[in-house]
Amino acid sequence: MKMKQELDYTRGARPLYAQLYEILLHKLRTGEYKKDDVLPTEAEFEERFGVSRITARRALAELVSKGLLKRQAGIGTMVISTSEKQQVKAGIRLADGHQQLPISRHNLAMESVEPPPTVAAAFGLAPGNQLMRLTRTLYRQNQIPAQLNYIYLTPRLGPLSLEEMDNGLYQLLEERHENIESWQDTITASLADENDCRLLDIPVATALLIKTRKGYNQQQQLVEYTIARHIANCYEYLVEGGR
Repeated sequence: MKMKQELDYTRGARPLYAQLYEILLHKLRTGEYKKDDVLPTEAEFEERFGVSRITARRALAELVSKGLLKRQAGIGTMVISTSEKQQVKAGIRLADGHQQLPISRHNLAMESVEPPPTVAAAFGLAPGNQLMRLTRTLYRQNQIPAQLNYIYLTPRLGPLSLEEMDNGLYQLLEERHENIESWQDTITASLADENDCRLLDIPVATALLIKTRKGYNQQQQLVEYTIARHIANCYEYLVEGGR
């Protein structure tokens, strides 16, 4: 229980997964966790730190992505390095400096649709087959939507309803044992189409940043294929390097 005091639960504090990540990184740097050590299970982290398994899993996934840990079937999460390698971090963030404002998600529709050919091919579907697609908008406090998401989900989840998204998509994936363990993003650009204009309330031919994300489970099976359409003048693409 003592370890729970290491996390800051006050309003406005850093996300719990980020705090847990820093604690574990410190333990690696100081030698408390050594190379070839097997870390506690997610259930043990849940007990020790008072966080959910989703939070523990995300913190561990960050360390895996940095080449410090690896997941090994039948063993668990193992330390493979105690020092970070040179990293390049890239992502899209708000350009107005308001990154700390809460994000609101408005789920618009959950429907079975025939996906675009590129999405069908990624899931290994024959032409004419359908996937469940979640359509949602994202926005900050009291602002018009700044982003439109089309999220295509693996057929392994079966039929889904909009109500099942009430507790969040990743909570649903956790319950269905389809947790996202790794992902790949691609950034392109486009002009707004008629549907973008309607759902984002923007003029025709507004510039958009398009982020395509493929999310995979622990078995490297595709779970989600998200096409996120960002209003370009609301966001910036940031690349950072360091250890």
